[in-house]
Amino acid sequence: MKVPETERTMTVRIPPALTRKPLHLPLPRLFVLAAVLLSLLDCTALCPSLPKTPVPSPTSSPRDLHLTPADVTIYPLPVSGLGGPHLYYRGDVLSFDVTPRNLGAIPLGDVGVRIYRQDGVEPEAIAEGTLGYPAFDGVPRARLTWVWDTSTADGRETVIVHLDPDDRIQAGDEDPTNNVVTLTVRFLSAAARPTTEAAATWAFTTSDCCVIHYITHTAAERDLPTIVASANRAVAGTEAQLGTRLVSPLQVYLIGRVLGHGGYAREGVVISYLDRHYAGADLEMVLRHEAAHVLDASLTGFTTPSMLREGLATWVAGGHYKPENIPRRAGALLRMGKYIPLPQLMENFYHHQHEIGYLEAAAFVGYLVETYGWEEFLAFYKESGGLEASPSPADVLDAALRGRFGVGLEETERSFRLWLTLQNPSDDEVQDLDLTIRIFDAVRRYQQAYDPQAYFLSGWLPDPVEAMDRGIVADFLRRPRDPRAVAIETMLASAQDALRRGALDRAADLVSGAERALEGDFTASPAADYLAIARAVSAQGAEVQRVELDGTTARAWVTTDGPHLQVWALQRMDVR
Repeated sequence: MKVPETERTMTVRIPPALTRKPLHLPLPRLFVLAAVLLSLLDCTALCPSLPKTPVPSPTSSPRDLHLTPADVTIYPLPVSGLGGPHLYYRGDVLSFDVTPRNLGAIPLGDVGVRIYRQDGVEPEAIAEGTLGYPAFDGVPRARLTWVWDTSTADGRETVIVHLDPDDRIQAGDEDPTNNVVTLTVRFLSAAARPTTEAAATWAFTTSDCCVIHYITHTAAERDLPTIVASANRAVAGTEAQLGTRLVSPLQVYLIGRVLGHGGYAREGVVISYLDRHYAGADLEMVLRHEAAHVLDASLTGFTTPSMLREGLATWVAGGHYKPENIPRRAGALLRMGKYIPLPQLMENFYHHQHEIGYLEAAAFVGYLVETYGWEEFLAFYKESGGLEASPSPADVLDAALRGRFGVGLEETERSFRLWLTLQNPSDDEVQDLDLTIRIFDAVRRYQQAYDPQAYFLSGWLPDPVEAMDRGIVADFLRRPRDPRAVAIETMLASAQDALRRGALDRAADLVSGAERALEGDFTASPAADYLAIARAVSAQGAEVQRVELDGTTARAWVTTDGPHLQVWALQRMDVR
């Protein structure tokens, strides 16, 4: 660590509106920024996949197929904090989600969507498509990906979104006039784009296991040697455990924002890697999990039930977001009354509470391996992916269990539950699991409220291969930077850190603060302090990435115009 040669002191007043205090209470607190203490030369220890908010329907809401402005989502995120829901930089390549209402029994393929740019007298069609199911939530929408290159856009553009533009649907769409939405999209000059985004490009490096793609001027580029070593360990361990090898290098794409829970699989593995990683996933754990998916596809293909596929990947990784004793942790589910019966969990697996579902699925895999042995489990796993389609995933599992082990799902589940009761988790393990569930429920609430495009059920998980071909980085970098969003993200990240240290009481305090903040209440600590810090640092042209709060003092890891981290010391002062 380097001791700073100079110090500077600043006093920043927190605006009274932030505190929401009655007028008779003491004046708002001040934060004194007590100079930059040090620069981090090695940040390895600090660095590690909305649906639109419903609006009340008017009393005269149409009863036929129709569209409202709330049903159109534009990607990437608009420019933060500068006003208006549709503000972008000239040169952004925009994508659209169009989610109609009152679809009823109209076949999806019959519902067309066309998007126009009003250019002069005649509108210019810039994209068209039909409805489908592009997201996990099962909601029909048209997703038109990277269809408008705005390099030549004016400062203000009119965009027209037209549902069933050729009026082919009659039954169920009696009023074609409510199928049209007009939006105003505004653009800032390309020169106004932040340096870190303007200079960012895709790059790659190769390792023993992988081709690692990353975006320049990000934390991933800064920490590349550490990432390469983690990737080699993760893939080698997963290959050894599954007894199979990659036929070609794993393609890893590191992005600078959280999407979903911090990782997803496309043609390769996409992983969120950033300093303020509020989903908090351990890089090596995510790589093991996603590598297991790639290798498991070579064993059975993608027809294996989702619960088994996710269970195997989590079990192979040795945990979900961090190393953990999966059987004991799953045993805690029974003590907490949160166990989900297996037939129920099999149905719509991704719609169940995420942490519970993945943990229980991993424990079920562990139970089968312990009971029947690894080779027998692998044979069962392969067979489960080769069975003909059945009325339900539970029927597939029942048939696979009977075919390989001679017992059905009902009897297997009774034995599995008994196995879980024998795990005897400690009180701390139960509390840790409860806090983990609360943290990730808060993560998803945060995404729905502040970053809907990142929400795993309905958001967009973009293809990095096409993005590299087209030189697109904004969808993988741009994220909320409003101080309230930054404060919540930082609280969630701090809660994750506290859990990893075993500081359960501190984690509980931070989770409660984040939950209150998500209700709009920033009046009490820690939410009030995190918001004050985020605002104070933002006022100095920097952005908070991590906070350690200790009473009236704090250390804030901040960035300015690049990935280099600095540590600032802050002191809270109560002014009477």
